[in-house]
Amino acid sequence: MNLSDIHFHLVDDNDIDTSVNTKLLHLANISEHVSTYSSAVKFLAAMKENPDLFHQGRHIVLLDIMMPTMDGFECLAELEKLDTALTQNMHVFMLSSSIDRNNISKAEKFAMVKRVIEKPLDVYTLKLALEDLFSE
Repeated sequence: MNLSDIHFHLVDDNDIDTSVNTKLLHLANISEHVSTYSSAVKFLAAMKENPDLFHQGRHIVLLDIMMPTMDGFECLAELEKLDTALTQNMHVFMLSSSIDRNNISKAEKFAMVKRVIEKPLDVYTLKLALEDLFSE
């Protein structure tokens, strides 16, 4: 399965996690198309400023749950308010430092969330999840 055309959007307030995850995506040959955002607010602003990018192709958002100002769940609520043309090709994987059953239950309420993945990001787990997602 060719995953190289997927555009990844890493939304995480931790610069180290963002840097490591970007390198992992490149080293694992998952994608060369990676954009990073240090907050959910910046990610949402980028979507509104560059809608053409989101109208085309496949998009995976690796969204940190715990962030200041706007957490991952608040970001998801804002994504649901956007025009579906912007989000129809978007799938979200929530990232969490700890797998909390409450967070998983809360994440499952959002149709665009495909899975909650524990940090640090395991590219093998991510590849399996992507293969499951795109083989449907």
